[in-house]
Amino acid sequence: MSHFYNYAVIQFVAHPARNERLNLGLAIFGEQGLDVRTAKHLEKLKAISAALDPESVRAAVLGLPDIDAYALRQGVTGAVERLSELSLLAPVSFSELGQFAAPDPAIYEQSIANLLAKLVEPEPAPAKVLKKRPSRLLGTVKSALKIRRVLAKKGEGLDAHRVVTHHEIAEGLTADMLLKNGAFHVIEVVDASGDEAPIKRAISSIAISALVFEQARMTFGSGETQAQLIYQASATNERALTPSLLAAEHQGASLINWESVEQRSKFMSHLVALASPLESSGDSQNIHASTQTKFSLN
Repeated sequence: MSHFYNYAVIQFVAHPARNERLNLGLAIFGEQGLDVRTAKHLEKLKAISAALDPESVRAAVLGLPDIDAYALRQGVTGAVERLSELSLLAPVSFSELGQFAAPDPAIYEQSIANLLAKLVEPEPAPAKVLKKRPSRLLGTVKSALKIRRVLAKKGEGLDAHRVVTHHEIAEGLTADMLLKNGAFHVIEVVDASGDEAPIKRAISSIAISALVFEQARMTFGSGETQAQLIYQASATNERALTPSLLAAEHQGASLINWESVEQRSKFMSHLVALASPLESSGDSQNIHASTQTKFSLN
């Protein structure tokens, strides 16, 4: 059976003439006392006054249960009356009462976390998009897939069972290529060939690829995700990249050295076998000719 809890938002109010206030935390009125939860950081108080000490304000807020305990000892038990006592004696202000239901401690804690996120904590900044620079190798791989008619057309999604490029795995993380066919084949491309690819940038690209693979496993499931990292590197760069490449392999990614004809051919054959090829103009003509023949025979 759900238990209902009354709560109020704890607020700091500046000088009345300024009409400014900040939400500092929550006061939850339990039968045994007041449960106070503050914001993780109170530095936002500096926006109202540089003279305020956030930790001193936090200490004052955390002292509210003592005031409430005094009210309870005086026989003040209703949430409305307890809030009224707090408003008279506390150095902070309060919103009107709200209410939530929680049948067990776990839901109680989750409800409070949700309220803090909604009413007290600052809104999170948009996720920073992690991007790798477009590379010549990625264009080469896409061209090879297009020739084999397994690269998705513009506007096609994963359900087309062709290779979709620049697919967003999660906010801020985009896979270079992704094919859905039974499993989710997540393909990342790292170009460290020639002097145009500084080694630090290539190592950073491998690290971003590892994040993409990990997020894909979280999104699609570990058993449903096949991670493949295609790389191309000069001899000097490959030696420097080896620790990062081995780390990606250890985390479950298959490595494809694009310089290896054997590995390149095996990768392409495997992907082409999994994908649904686009119908070529020749296929359309053959189907049309076959249909015409059928009708003429009839």
